[in-house]
Amino acid sequence: MMNIAVDHDQGTKWDWPLQKGDGVVNVLDDDDHFEVGLEAHHFLPKEIEVKNIGELLEIHMEHVVKKDNFGDVSRNITRCYRLPKNVDMKTIKSNLDSNGILHIHGRKMH
Repeated sequence: MMNIAVDHDQGTKWDWPLQKGDGVVNVLDDDDHFEVGLEAHHFLPKEIEVKNIGELLEIHMEHVVKKDNFGDVSRNITRCYRLPKNVDMKTIKSNLDSNGILHIHGRKMH
């Protein structure tokens, strides 16, 4: 497992390996809250872990597929992102919707 820290000086974009196209995800970051949606089609909710470590958000997904004629297939992704300033860490929530999008959001402190 490898953690990749991503510095987000812009504060508006994250890289995400499962995202269609160029892999870049727009982050909603306004005065009241922040929100991001990440494609996670290959994973079940129990295979996804989102946790904050200081001002970083760590997203870990791991999926092992049963053996087939060619061997084992597995997926393992871990990414760390710096959260926008003033995000109240106690309000960070995540959920996987029926379209396979992992939504992560939190409120800002004033």
